[in-house]
Amino acid sequence: MRKILLSFLLLSSLLSAKTYRWEKGITFLSFLKQNNIPQKLYYNLDSDDKELMAEIQAGQKYTIDKEKILIPVTDELQIQILKKKGYKISLEPIPFERLKGSIHLKINTSLEKELYEKTHSKGLIKSLKSVYHNSINFKKMQKGDTVTIFYEQKRREGKAIDNPKILASLVTIQKKKFYAYLTEDGKYYDSTGKEYRKIKKSYTPYIRPLSRCRVSSGFTHRRFHPILHRYKAHLGVDYAAPRGTPVKSTAAGKIIHRGWKGGYGKCIIVQHNNGLRSLYAHMSRYRKGLRVGSRVSQGKVIGYVGSTGRSTGPHLHFGMYKHGKPINPSRYVRVKKTKVIVHKLQGKSYKALRQKVVYYRKKFKRVAKNGGDPIYVKKGNYLVKRNKQEA
Repeated sequence: MRKILLSFLLLSSLLSAKTYRWEKGITFLSFLKQNNIPQKLYYNLDSDDKELMAEIQAGQKYTIDKEKILIPVTDELQIQILKKKGYKISLEPIPFERLKGSIHLKINTSLEKELYEKTHSKGLIKSLKSVYHNSINFKKMQKGDTVTIFYEQKRREGKAIDNPKILASLVTIQKKKFYAYLTEDGKYYDSTGKEYRKIKKSYTPYIRPLSRCRVSSGFTHRRFHPILHRYKAHLGVDYAAPRGTPVKSTAAGKIIHRGWKGGYGKCIIVQHNNGLRSLYAHMSRYRKGLRVGSRVSQGKVIGYVGSTGRSTGPHLHFGMYKHGKPINPSRYVRVKKTKVIVHKLQGKSYKALRQKVVYYRKKFKRVAKNGGDPIYVKKGNYLVKRNKQEA
């Protein structure tokens, strides 16, 4: 009886929720005012969250019921406003489902053309290329060469979220086999535990602000914050580096901000051409002689890595903005790459990889016979074409 009552209450809640579309020209502040919600909810947010509120697109669907308001901002994150016991606002992940797919393809003319015909997914082609870091020239694949892929796709309301994630793959070119397995560290290794990467060389008008560093956190609209213990957008790239590492301007420009900036701590913002700005945060100190209005050349040292503001350790938060809107710096700071083995798994990590190799060995053979179960896109919706032999 209790289960029936709970189900009834849940159904009633779903039925009472009404769906609306975000009107053109409406800001988040004006939305709060229209719905008699205290505007302090907005003013109490930090700068990152306020920037994210400005990303709500006209026409975006959102829902309102007796208890809460849900407004999707990105494909992964939504604003939740709870009405009970005073209003509370938070950023929450949007639920999604995972589809599992597999495909075996014997090439006749073109890998890209034939893989797209089987799946209608351009994202799967991009994912396959990124797995091998362009160490394989797929354009040179000839008739008779093969590709086998096991992958998963995030889906919400029938639509894809991001490109498919490849779990394991086998590319055969002129009888030479190239295996790749996804491991817990998010990287791909061959059957012997070797990882293929590239030596990085800049070739774009924008350079990395640090010479020696590693990316500790990328650009995303959904990250669980290690200090605040809640979901937040991360509108930039974090480069981990020792305290005092010189920070360089990504391109020539004029300094328009030099000083403390909330959770960013000691921060410099440089205005470049084409409406682009770059932001350098959490620095320990600035280079002497620089002030607002100073012009800097590309590669000019403007400060030094630190941990000021809201930070868990020494690193540089590097952000880029175009006409005031945050953009992914990796789209502008790109790199040339050449093949080199830089890492090989050992110990427990190697044993875990070998377990994957054994697990997929039979699956590769099975899918080679029946063609697999590809995830097929039809009119924008993601479906799974189940193979009777695999069921």
